Amino acid sequence: MSAGPVAVVGGGARGIGAAVARRLAARGPVVVLDALDTDTLGYRHATAVDADGLRADGIEVTDLDLRDLAATRAAVDDVAARHGRLDVAVSTASVIAGGNPLWETASEVRDVLLAADAATAWNLAAAAVPHLLARPAGDRPTVCVTTSVAGERGLYGLSAYVVAKHAATGVVRALAADLAGTSVTAVGVAPGATDTEMLVATARLYGLDDVATLAEHQASRRALDPDEVAAVVELACTAGPVVHGAVLPADGGFGRG
Repeated sequence: MSAGPVAVVGGGARGIGAAVARRLAARGPVVVLDALDTDTLGYRHATAVDADGLRADGIEVTDLDLRDLAATRAAVDDVAARHGRLDVAVSTASVIAGGNPLWETASEVRDVLLAADAATAWNLAAAAVPHLLARPAGDRPTVCVTTSVAGERGLYGLSAYVVAKHAATGVVRALAADLAGTSVTAVGVAPGATDTEMLVATARLYGLDDVATLAEHQASRRALDPDEVAAVVELACTAGPVVHGAVLPADGGFGRG
C-alpha cells in the first residue's frame, strides 16, 4: 500500500490541473488522467510533451478520454487496486468554445461543452466515490471539481461554456447532497482569469491580442498563476467537512474591483 494520500487528477496534464497534480504529489502518489494530443472544437488539449514534464516529476499520466464513463471507471479502479486505496479525486478537465450569443451558438457546441466540462466531472466522481467511501473518516477523502467564475455568473459570448460550468457546479452540489452523513467531502473551486492556454483561447474568442484585458475584470488586475489556484484546490482537498458542498472562489476578485 502506498504511503501518503493517493490522488487522481482528471484533465491534469497542463495548466491548473498540472499545478494541482504537482502540489498533491508532495503528499502522496498522483495519477493524472487526461486526453492527450486531441482537439475539441478547435481547442487543443494537453500534449504528450506536457505529460512527459509531469512524468519527469514522478507523476503518472494516463491518456484517457474522461467523457467515457466505462474507461474512467476502469482507470480509477486500477489506481485504487495498485496503490491499495484512493483518497482524493480532482476534476480539472475543461474546454472552451464560443464567441457568439446564445441564439447564434450551435447546439453541437453546447452538447460538446456539457460533455467536456461537466460530464467529465460527473464521470470521475462516479468512478471515485465508491473507493472514497471505503476510506476511514479521519483520512478526509475528497472529491474536488474546478469549476469557473462562469459557473457563478454569465459571460458575454460564452453561453455554452457558462451553461457547462454551471452544470459542473451542479455536480458538486448534487454530490454533496448525496454524500450527506458520509465521511466524503465534495467541494468546488471556481478560478478566475488564470495564466493558462485556456485564457489565451478565451482572448482569441473575443478577438483580443493578449489576455491583459480579461484580467482587468479582476481586483488583482492581473492573471492568476496556476499554482495560486492549485493552492486553493489543495486547501479544499484537506479542509474536510467544513467546506462540504461549497464552491470556493479562487478568482482574484473577479467582478469585485
